[in-house]
Amino acid sequence: MARPSREAVARWNTAYAEQTAALFEASSTGEKNALIRLALGYSAVAQAWRILAADLAVPLWVRHACSIAAEEFERRARLEQSRFGEES
Repeated sequence: MARPSREAVARWNTAYAEQTAALFEASSTGEKNALIRLALGYSAVAQAWRILAADLAVPLWVRHACSIAAEEFERRARLEQSRFGEES
């Protein structure tokens, strides 16, 4: 089976690590800056999923799954953005 590029996987790993750290911070503090960081983290993961979804070397079902994951992380980013928007 074809594999995505190393660069795309590295980007996903970096984005996901940042999002996870941001999630722990937001969960423990609930501060606006932590929520902003979390929203940005979710957006970065969504973008990384989009890059993986655009990789024509992988099977169509993998690209579709990556697109669905991107949509979910975009939804989460919007949710967090609305949370810190309410605190303004």
